[in-house]
Amino acid sequence: MRNVAHSKEVLDNFKNAFITILKNKALSDEDPKWEKLLPQGIVNKIKQLDNDDFKYDELLYRLSTSVYKFQDIKDWEWYSSLEIEKGFDIIVKGWFNAHQFINFIHCQNVPLDNIRIIDADKQEFYELKTIKDYTSYKILK
Repeated sequence: MRNVAHSKEVLDNFKNAFITILKNKALSDEDPKWEKLLPQGIVNKIKQLDNDDFKYDELLYRLSTSVYKFQDIKDWEWYSSLEIEKGFDIIVKGWFNAHQFINFIHCQNVPLDNIRIIDADKQEFYELKTIKDYTSYKILK
């Protein structure tokens, strides 16, 4: 992630969401308890989005869909994260689909152009440059 003033908060929220989902594997993705369990910095922003935002932005998901996508991925490992000036890198090992990672970062007012994921196995960078993005017209509080 690049050029985001609140990058430490975004990374902490993302890590905490990931840990919470792992600790609550038995909880259905549709369970309303997720709203209390997940970091409020994520939940409160997702609640501010409306149907048009979800239709417009191809990588923006409702809370239950985000939880489901995290629960669905199995063959990958969070290898590391590295804080850099005004941002951070997330490094993963194994097969993954970037869509499953993006929402809990993107929903925190992070433009898609500022997000990249590093695949440690392939030494590849995944960047999102051409996808529609709600942050081009709306900033969440």
